[in-house]
Amino acid sequence: MPSITFKDVEAARAITPKRFRFSEHPCVRDKGECHSVGLKFPSLKRLFIADTGIPVLEGPYGPYRLLTDRGQIQAALEWQDRYSSLIFLRDTLNCSVAIDFNLASPGVYTELGQAENDAKNSRKSTATKELANASADTIEKVLFYRESDAICAVPPAPGKDWDLPTEIVKYVATKSKKENLSPHINFSKEKQSVKSLSLDDKWKALESAGLRANSRFKGKRVILLDDKYQSGTTAQFIASKLYEAGATEVNGLFCVKTWRDTDNL
Repeated sequence: MPSITFKDVEAARAITPKRFRFSEHPCVRDKGECHSVGLKFPSLKRLFIADTGIPVLEGPYGPYRLLTDRGQIQAALEWQDRYSSLIFLRDTLNCSVAIDFNLASPGVYTELGQAENDAKNSRKSTATKELANASADTIEKVLFYRESDAICAVPPAPGKDWDLPTEIVKYVATKSKKENLSPHINFSKEKQSVKSLSLDDKWKALESAGLRANSRFKGKRVILLDDKYQSGTTAQFIASKLYEAGATEVNGLFCVKTWRDTDNL
């Protein structure tokens, strides 16, 4: 059974790069007599093999493969093109993907970043639906997500009267025909803000909030959804509890990634 420990999260956090976007840094490169495929993250390796059937090797800079077969080169290029706009994130989940950044440049929102801001701060239904549609489209695009059994939102603090991830998941579960397991995981105690804490203190604060996931997760491949990815600590903590509850695979889906990586350090 998969598991995630604090030590796993700590180890992953120490490795760079922490994110990878093919439109900015292609992973398939023409080397003249061959094409090289550099996948950087274990999750990219898993996805590449699952999608293309092409095995890869382990190297000092991450999983890689040199391709000379024209059919394999074409398959690799098509794979890269399909996922070119997504932001792949290094963490301890089976796979973690953000659909876009929240900012295009300092102080300037991307389209999806503006929707996330409007939905979270003004509860705009049109913005919430825009995030939900983008999430559902990404689930259909990415193999691990498309094949998942269920979806759940990162749980809110107890007593919160409205929660954006929960609202997004309600719509996405219907559109993607996946079981909504959000009601089956919750914090039993008040959860303090962990944004400014060290990794160790974040983990301790999350542990003290009494997160409980019931047996409905047993045997399920789960999509864990949040509207924003910052350090990824909370998502990884929740995923650890989903594995303890019996989930067989947890894939993280995030509407936007914060523009800079300072909160990942």
